[in-house]
Amino acid sequence: MTADDPYLYVRSSVLKNKLGLKDADALDYAEREIVAQRAAQGIPGGQFDLRHLRAIHRHLFQDIYVWAGEIRTVEIAKGGSQFQFCRFIEIGMADVHRRLATANYLRDLDRDAFATAAGEIIGDINYVHPFREGNGRTQMFYLKLLAAHAGHELQLARIDATIWMSGSRAAHDADYSLLSAEIAQALKS
Repeated sequence: MTADDPYLYVRSSVLKNKLGLKDADALDYAEREIVAQRAAQGIPGGQFDLRHLRAIHRHLFQDIYVWAGEIRTVEIAKGGSQFQFCRFIEIGMADVHRRLATANYLRDLDRDAFATAAGEIIGDINYVHPFREGNGRTQMFYLKLLAAHAGHELQLARIDATIWMSGSRAAHDADYSLLSAEIAQALKS
């Protein structure tokens, strides 16, 4: 949190929101409930590029944030790890999309090969971190759609949040093994 973060209420670590909630726990609860309702309506399809990622984020968070689906305008870090600088978000996601397109969107890969490749893709999208908030949930639904597009069924409920967070931190250092292993175990056999 910085004093000049336009996403936050003044002298607060709470994100400005359409609900007018200024308590972090209340916002977190409302956000999770609303996102679950939006997810149940279905997730927008697309080309697995930045536009698609933005459409997913907009769909999930449109009732909460005026900036839903918009690329962040502030630099952010978490746990000592700096995410992609704002000016490189579009380039970072273009690279991810190029790699996906070159790999035929991971189609025709067996379960383990898909999990390995998808772990790298999601790890890199996490590094890009295009949104001020909601990146993780957006990535999960993107991953679920990518798996389905590639012929695999991913069961999000089987992903362990603690392992996933550790994997996301490791991916910052180009170690995608935890993310890939978690994806592999969440794929329906």
